[in-house]
Amino acid sequence: MVNTDKGIKWIIDKLKKDQSPDGSWAYPFETGITTDAYTIILLRTLAVHEERLIQGLVQRILSRQSKKGAWKLFADEENGGNISSTLEAYYALLASGYVKRDDPRLLSAKTFILESGGIENTGMFTKIMLAITGQYKWPAVSPLPVEMILLPPSCPINLYHFSVFGRANLVPIMILASLKFSMKMAGSPDLSDLFSQKTPQYLWPGSKEVLKFIEKELKKLSEIPEQLHLEALDRAKKYMLGRIEPDGTFYSYFSSTFLMIFALLSLGHFKNGPIIQNAVKGLLAMKTTIGGLPHMQYTTANVWNTALISYSLQNAGVSPEDETVAAANRYLFTRQHNQYGDWKIHNPLVSPGGWGESCLSDIHQTYIPLHHSTLTHTAWALDALIAVLDRPAEEINRGITYLLSSIAKRDWTTEYPKGQGMAGGFYIHYHSYRYIFPLLALGNYRRKYQ
Repeated sequence: MVNTDKGIKWIIDKLKKDQSPDGSWAYPFETGITTDAYTIILLRTLAVHEERLIQGLVQRILSRQSKKGAWKLFADEENGGNISSTLEAYYALLASGYVKRDDPRLLSAKTFILESGGIENTGMFTKIMLAITGQYKWPAVSPLPVEMILLPPSCPINLYHFSVFGRANLVPIMILASLKFSMKMAGSPDLSDLFSQKTPQYLWPGSKEVLKFIEKELKKLSEIPEQLHLEALDRAKKYMLGRIEPDGTFYSYFSSTFLMIFALLSLGHFKNGPIIQNAVKGLLAMKTTIGGLPHMQYTTANVWNTALISYSLQNAGVSPEDETVAAANRYLFTRQHNQYGDWKIHNPLVSPGGWGESCLSDIHQTYIPLHHSTLTHTAWALDALIAVLDRPAEEINRGITYLLSSIAKRDWTTEYPKGQGMAGGFYIHYHSYRYIFPLLALGNYRRKYQ
């Protein structure tokens, strides 16, 4: 049996020290460099001169470039890097004005992009951003027309069959694609040399079968396409405006707010108007600092962090009367939702004793080991084993020993993503998980076996 007291105390002390004055834990919600790049592109397009922030984001993006010139979504990504992330970084660095086209770091990034199939081989979301900012042509016909928002919930394909996250991104995209809106920034970088062929091919994925089905269902509503189009644009606009959070963001997500800003511009809103200005302020308020450099979070994780940490502290023996727990409870009460939402409508053991799963599992849709242990994956595996075994097996003790010997370490495995945002698009590094789940596992082990 392994004594876990020292490790549990270390994590509890660390969490108490890191608690914010309002009772929450503001550990970052990290998603790579995409949001950093998009922030630079957004600010330059809207001519918002946040130079100190832009300079900091430039430094963060450059700090994440690999030796081969590419940017990765996660450490063991295949092919040496990710073409979409590399394109986004390249574009943002040029747009910032602080990195020149002939900079060796950009030249190596350009080489990687061209060797990986060129700009036309980037992902869907990257192409949408490029189309919005005048760097890529919209498809002649949108695979998901804005009129889809008019289909009733009884239809096999309708807006509410998508998750709230999906809807929040899809609605502004449908508006933008429908209007083929683009808005170039002043002094916009020329990215035409990033196409793999001299005559650019603007490739977009799509399904003709889905489009035909949607068109068939829409004809049941009206035989006048123009009438449906205008009605759909109006409903889509109202959908966005009716779901703006108090901080100005659209459902608190970076991507949906970014898209909403351009969708509203396409519908005639002014960039200096209060709705767009508040949306920009909301995005800027999601800035955090990691390693001394700014990072634009995809969303904030304070409520998620606080609920899990409070539970794990109590699970490890901290009294509910402890001020740390009481402060966390007070914070959570202030964040309770009191409004209706859209929901109403419808491992193999690896040395030295831990577990680790690669993000490649998500891409290949089969389990792929990381070949290195991580604190979070190990804690998850241990909790599952502790729940079903009456005595601590050797594998459990080895895993617990790994946690105890590694809880304070910082290396690439502690920064490795533990959550999927968009498969193959971006992955989430919850900075709080390295404390929450080891503490839960250690607490459960001590309660059951010690």
